[in-house]
Amino acid sequence: MKQKPVLYSVYDVALRLIDHALNDNEYLQPQKLHRLLYLAQGYFGASYHGAMLMPALFVAEEPGPIEPNLYVLMEETRPDVRLKAINDKTRHFIESVWRQFGHHSVDHLNASIRNHAPYQEAWRAGPGTLISFEEMVRFYTAVRKSATTPEAEDVVRPRVMRSHKGKPVATTDWRPRRLK
Repeated sequence: MKQKPVLYSVYDVALRLIDHALNDNEYLQPQKLHRLLYLAQGYFGASYHGAMLMPALFVAEEPGPIEPNLYVLMEETRPDVRLKAINDKTRHFIESVWRQFGHHSVDHLNASIRNHAPYQEAWRAGPGTLISFEEMVRFYTAVRKSATTPEAEDVVRPRVMRSHKGKPVATTDWRPRRLK
């Protein structure tokens, strides 16, 4: 099945996460950025029936998953990349990932993700092995809330909109079950 990612590049997410960190007066360490991107990709797929957030593949390295193209380009400094406009739903999703996971330390994110099945399966095959996107979606769709891993519906927080009378109302996207 051919897939068209929602966003044009991994930089559309990475640079927005960096900006969220800067707005919170926080330095976003490269390892933490890669873990947040990995979680965003997995939870987006779980939340939207296997849709891919960004055209990014992750490989298993000892500390945790990395997106190798981003890793090489951002090794020295932030690249000068013009971001494409994104829709409100996708912007809200990226903000939700930051709110859910951004406050965690790199060590916490590394430890929890290293216990996730998609990473473990790739790591057993050896460093540098691609982590299957389909396995990520399967895992984050089926995961039950634990101390370190929330369920997909807990990651995307409701948006607050206004009713026709001007009252605030929490809304979420309608996500019907997919029939097999």
